[in-house]
Amino acid sequence: MAQVDSCNEQLLTIRDHIKHLRKWIQQQQPILNSLDTDEFLLRFLRVTDFRLENAKEWLIQFWKYRTENPQWFKDRDLLQDSLMCQIAELAYCLQLPKATKDKHLIFVMRMGQYDPTIYTIDDVTRYAFAVTDILNSQPAAQLYGFIILLDFTNIRLQHITQFTPDRMRRYIDCWEKMYPVHLRQIHFYNYPAILNPFLYLFRLLYNGKLNNRIYCHSRSSDDSTKKSLHVYVDPSLLPNEYGGQLDSIESDMNKTFIKWTQEHNDYLIQLEQYNVDLNHVSQLLINVKKEHDI
Repeated sequence: MAQVDSCNEQLLTIRDHIKHLRKWIQQQQPILNSLDTDEFLLRFLRVTDFRLENAKEWLIQFWKYRTENPQWFKDRDLLQDSLMCQIAELAYCLQLPKATKDKHLIFVMRMGQYDPTIYTIDDVTRYAFAVTDILNSQPAAQLYGFIILLDFTNIRLQHITQFTPDRMRRYIDCWEKMYPVHLRQIHFYNYPAILNPFLYLFRLLYNGKLNNRIYCHSRSSDDSTKKSLHVYVDPSLLPNEYGGQLDSIESDMNKTFIKWTQEHNDYLIQLEQYNVDLNHVSQLLINVKKEHDI
């Protein structure tokens, strides 16, 4: 009976936190215009261990970075936008079908998979963030987090020249400070030495805690690169491109993933309705600090 009472108490606390966060959002209008469904608010509470001040700050940052970067967060209709549909067929990025024994989800981004003479880095990033929005709506993503596999196979000079310092800073800020999800590991796979300045900047821009979770599998023999990855990710969870036991990414795996993301297309369209007033967002963050210092 005591255990049941404890569960009821916890559920009541969660509902109270969601109610408080929703009321606070309504009080911030028109500066902050945010989605406020239970499911949406719960992800910010989960990732901050239900600390209201941190959840509010993360929510503000979520809309701040989206409003600052419309090139990545507008026009992402996965059913009607021909560009998004084409990039989806490339299997540029997808979540693998199996999680780790610790329930971490695995997200693969194949950085050299697109033709840079046809698509720009902003095109594929817009698709990648559309996919990421859908992935982060999963309770498992919020509770257990992601392992990210950045695959540099087939990367060319035309790809590399698109990674300007400003674009990289914005991209990393969006991943690190916007999404309410824990990044457990980041793997640089088949990583060429020519990209060492890229890796240096990546480490410089990411926070120190996450730096300890970055692993490089440099370009050497095919077998040794795969074995290096297998130290951290079991082959039973990986496609055969990475020496794994699953089918190829470009088989039914990607088709199934496309179908699943398209089923969540309405959510992407819904997100485009919301934003924050960039002229007042700094004061909004200051107010949150003051509110909890009282």
